[in-house]
Amino acid sequence: MNAAATAPLIEAAGLSISFNGSAVLSSVDFDVVAGEVHALVGENGAGKSSLMKMLGGLYTPDSGTIRVRGVPTRLASVNDAIDAGIAVIHQELNLVDTLSAVDNIFLGKEPRTRWGFPDRRAMRTAARNVLGQLGFRESPDTLVGALRVGEKQLVEIAKSLLAEARVLIMDEPTSALSDAETHALLTLTRQLRERGMGIVLISHRLGEVFAVADRVTVLRDGRRISTLPVAQVESSTALVSMMIGKDFAPPERGADEAPRARSTSVEVRNLSLWGPARAMVRDVSFSVREGEVFGLSGLLGAGKTEVLEAIYGISAYRLEGAIAIAGQRRSFRSPNEAAESGLAFVTEDRKKDGLVLDQSLEANLVLPSLPRVPGFPFYRRRRLCNWAAEQARASRVKHRSLAQSANSLSGGNQQKLIIGKWLMTKPRILLLDEPTRGVDVAAKAEIYRQILDAARSGVTVLIASSEIDELTLLCDRILVLCEGRAKQIVPRSDFSGDLLIDLASP
Repeated sequence: MNAAATAPLIEAAGLSISFNGSAVLSSVDFDVVAGEVHALVGENGAGKSSLMKMLGGLYTPDSGTIRVRGVPTRLASVNDAIDAGIAVIHQELNLVDTLSAVDNIFLGKEPRTRWGFPDRRAMRTAARNVLGQLGFRESPDTLVGALRVGEKQLVEIAKSLLAEARVLIMDEPTSALSDAETHALLTLTRQLRERGMGIVLISHRLGEVFAVADRVTVLRDGRRISTLPVAQVESSTALVSMMIGKDFAPPERGADEAPRARSTSVEVRNLSLWGPARAMVRDVSFSVREGEVFGLSGLLGAGKTEVLEAIYGISAYRLEGAIAIAGQRRSFRSPNEAAESGLAFVTEDRKKDGLVLDQSLEANLVLPSLPRVPGFPFYRRRRLCNWAAEQARASRVKHRSLAQSANSLSGGNQQKLIIGKWLMTKPRILLLDEPTRGVDVAAKAEIYRQILDAARSGVTVLIASSEIDELTLLCDRILVLCEGRAKQIVPRSDFSGDLLIDLASP
């Protein structure tokens, strides 16, 4: 048997790269063999995405070598990586909103008829098959711009799966997916492994690592800490401790933390939201008390986000029913009006809706609070800066200076920054849509503590999440939605992953 036949599908040796004089990766070794899932874990900013971008042809390493099936290979572009049999599902989606799902999947590689025209029938059939395996419920002809983040992520995954690659690199592929869609993807991952494909899985959901990975490599501060079989890792807590370089204590919520008999803060009665062709939400009712953490669970497209948007007054759909805040019926006409009434909304897409990326941390932190600053628009600059610095510390945002741009932060610190800026407004009601999407486990723990501390202080928290473990940790009650309808409100005493999944299924 020749060396190429037994060599890893892809092997990196001593890869290093720096940006603006700062080392991002330092002499990192990594390899993937045929028929294995190799997980790559670490905190946000540990260098995982940079390593994968070098293997995917987006970055050129400053030093080190890359071998493809034993042959030294220069991956100077994405096309070089594709030619080498490497496909990458990036955490940041790379789709064209004005094209359909099927056109995005085949963009630049459309199959042709004998007459040289794109074979639309073959494209639709292939797209429908692979999207169906992933649990995609919309038509493949739907414009990508009309899809939710999780649905877009499925399209991105399908695009890579149809590339016929030997190595598939998945960078946080399930960050916006529900448990059901995640299960479908993990099942497909096992099937691809059985076919001899080499798969790299980057995930902050460590349960996925233990479910499908054969080996795991831990990065910390741009260096490889360890590579070992997953079977040798004692627990997810032990793995997180390796990632952060110290003992990790996951957050817990005591049984006695349920809110006492407080007044109703939010009441939704017979809420329906009508789109052009159908109801996105239909006849949903619930109420939430002060200091309660109330969860919204369901599959993609179940209506979780739409309910939060309706409460905040930014729904794009025709609304029927009633929403009451502190006992008074309200129908907000703008985010400013909602914010003035004590509501705060952390959206699911932090880069698009949550931050002004090219502005400083200070500007992002104080922006929602400026109208409430005494004497605004005349105020003391130093006092404002101290106020922002205090919130950055309280939110545990890792930063060099408040003057640095929000774009320079890791994903986890960006998310902590967003939640921190809204907590600065002293909200009475905090709406959270996928608050830990794409966030590492340590940062998640800090975000969870922020949420629980807010609830303990009397803030009403509504959280829509695709992660059942997240909901069962944080929430007092969970409303399960299925195809826009309320299935059941589950109290904390009855929480069960299997029950929530069963209720969410059509």
